[in-house]
Amino acid sequence: MHPRPLHRCRRHLTGLLVSAFLIGAFAASPAAAAPAPRPQDELPPQEPGVTLRVFDVQVPLDKLCDIKTGQTPNVDRLMPGIDWSSSDDFGVDDHFVSEIIANLAVPEDGTYAFRLISDDGSRLRINDSTVIDHDGLHGAEPKDGSVELTAGHHALRIDHFDRTGGQQVTLEWKPPGAAEFAVVPGSVLSTDADVVRVTAPGRKECEGALDSPGDGLPLTEAHPDYALTDLRPAGFEPQVTAMDWLPDGRLAVTTWGGTDNTTGEVYLLDNVQGETDAGKVTAKKVADGLREPMGIKAVDGKLYVSQKHELTELTDADGDDVTDERRTVATWPYGGNFHEFAFGLLYRDGYFYLNLSVAIDLGGATTDPQPAPNRGSTIKVNKETGEVDYVAGGLRTPNGIGWGPEGDMFVLDNQGGWLPSSKLLHIKQDRFFNHYTNPSGPFDDKPVTKPVLWLPQNEIANSPSTPLQLTEGRFAGQMLFGDVTYGGIQRAYLEKVDGEYQGAVFRFTQGLEAGVNRISMGPDGAIYAGGLGAGGNWGQEGKLTYGLQKLSPSR
Repeated sequence: MHPRPLHRCRRHLTGLLVSAFLIGAFAASPAAAAPAPRPQDELPPQEPGVTLRVFDVQVPLDKLCDIKTGQTPNVDRLMPGIDWSSSDDFGVDDHFVSEIIANLAVPEDGTYAFRLISDDGSRLRINDSTVIDHDGLHGAEPKDGSVELTAGHHALRIDHFDRTGGQQVTLEWKPPGAAEFAVVPGSVLSTDADVVRVTAPGRKECEGALDSPGDGLPLTEAHPDYALTDLRPAGFEPQVTAMDWLPDGRLAVTTWGGTDNTTGEVYLLDNVQGETDAGKVTAKKVADGLREPMGIKAVDGKLYVSQKHELTELTDADGDDVTDERRTVATWPYGGNFHEFAFGLLYRDGYFYLNLSVAIDLGGATTDPQPAPNRGSTIKVNKETGEVDYVAGGLRTPNGIGWGPEGDMFVLDNQGGWLPSSKLLHIKQDRFFNHYTNPSGPFDDKPVTKPVLWLPQNEIANSPSTPLQLTEGRFAGQMLFGDVTYGGIQRAYLEKVDGEYQGAVFRFTQGLEAGVNRISMGPDGAIYAGGLGAGGNWGQEGKLTYGLQKLSPSR
């Protein structure tokens, strides 16, 4: 296996997310050359402790393995230090792989000796350089290594696996001038603060010797039928939550603004179509102060935005594009939970359509009871009166809504409570999709409607987003959808049997700069992809937390 480089933190990037496992021997490592420290201004906000992620592989290992990318860990915890010796510490009994990620604050220049005690194999890396290689099957044995470090923050990572019996990872050090080894104190360890720690049950997989991109592993590059173009002018770093097209060909984009904030924005982008590049694109901010907007639609000369708590009309009264007036079109039940989003925004025949997600607890369990009623629903809103009607229910995190074959409505719902895997759904009036809440939703007493497609968790989708039907090319009539954490775009082939849709899903493309939260078909026939991610493990591994690119047909 080849090591994967650790990426430096930049703004909210978590630069330590990439899996890095190497195969080695038992000899003690000599002191390595001094790696450069990480300037404080390159670190995102920190909190004391380390991040522990555990992957339940459920097979006996005899050496470290590369965990397949795109898989959600079974355990993701903030731990005070690195000294663990029980299954309660790791959250899994046997047959697991763990990753320990932190920043090490070195007080002074000098030679630092480290001692790694593990059961079974492990590896210590500092700033992407191996300091101790302690791989293989063994009990809780120590192994030492040294490295020259300069004062400042250094990226620290331990990879570890356990087969059966006991499990342990302990990291000790002997700084310059110290006489004995001691457990690395929590006071010099930190990890990214206020991050999203997503977990999922089930077996996780290591890379196999014969796995390759698209055959056992996620794709890595852009589809050969498409040319990839960057669309972000210098300094423009949008965490894209919605896109729509104005009649004059400009692209309207909303940005997230972060959890529990009212800093979402709306931009109008020009020169994105046709032959272009990031240097030709212009971005003009036309609205701000929005509560985590997740949908936008241009209708009759005005922009409409779905915020967490309401549908808002934005009016440019003087023709300079900047919003002068805001009007609340409609509100819906909202209890203030961080997960109560209003996803997407469609419009047809005088009605808007969007999805309301349920409230969840930190860690992913559905909040019981729900702070607001009738969440987990697809709703429609009368443009003129603001009246809200419920279309379908039993949804959890329906971060995607779009039109599909025969003009039907489709939604992508994300896995979690009541959902073993994400799924593509065909929305029709009064349908229920099996996510129950307390109190009951408006359709909880209806028969459960089966999904159009199950999307195998960790294999092809983890956090699917916008569905989009292709109208031209070799895949005309099929649907695409993006994914925030698995990343890239997938392709769904659908057929209708006895009035119900069914089909299959295929990997379509990767190679984009960020996990894909929104896709849109441009007037120029290109597929526009808006990227999004956050700290922790909510975002595509090793990618930016923002992005805007397009895929133009090249053949």
